[in-house]
Amino acid sequence: MKEEKALLEQWYDSPQGQLFTRNLQSVLDPWLQGVFGFHAVQLGVLPPGRVLLNALRINHRLLADSGEGGDLRCLPESLPFASDSLDLVIIAHTMEYVDDPHQLLREIERVLVPDGKLLVIGIDSWTLWAGWQKLRRRHCRLYSQGRVKDWLNVLGFEIQYAELLSMINPRFPEWLQRSPKTARLATLLAANVAGGYALLARKRVATLTPIETPWRARPRLIAGGVAEPAARGGVKRVPKD
Repeated sequence: MKEEKALLEQWYDSPQGQLFTRNLQSVLDPWLQGVFGFHAVQLGVLPPGRVLLNALRINHRLLADSGEGGDLRCLPESLPFASDSLDLVIIAHTMEYVDDPHQLLREIERVLVPDGKLLVIGIDSWTLWAGWQKLRRRHCRLYSQGRVKDWLNVLGFEIQYAELLSMINPRFPEWLQRSPKTARLATLLAANVAGGYALLARKRVATLTPIETPWRARPRLIAGGVAEPAARGGVKRVPKD
């Protein structure tokens, strides 16, 4: 794990990592400014020492990591927090370094309050750059944005925002950059060549609708002590003279 984190830190110091950081900043600032609550935790130190919690309006913020460099040292798959206690959890390249990413997501679902938010940052495994990294490093584990979305949907999360972020700055023709739509397309093409992703999900809580017993009108008594049915169309029995 130490070796992988060292490689990640070196990559963030590279021109590709710095461009990814700028793109990440422009996307996350509006997202995080709309998140409110009392407690927020970032799992994993985002190199080079970047703390995403600084953009929050939440007062109690905690940086947790399995190694040194955080406010709290803990295992991401076994979080030392009470159930339904956190309003926001941020995982920055954390899924790539844990033994069981499913357990990590289950733990996050447990500690989040109803309607709590989860922010995931990772490198998309479907890009050409990620494929090259897998060939170079045997133990390189990366997860695509689509795969993470599927896992979160199984746990009952609702994906609110998702964005592909490029780590390269290709030179497109000037006419392609004039229109906002074509510029957006060019950015997506660059992100699919080499890029990561950020997604914001909300913890949904199923609400149970109580099943009520059908209401029945009490029968009315008529003269002679015979019950008169309350339903329409019923036969009314009356005493004979």
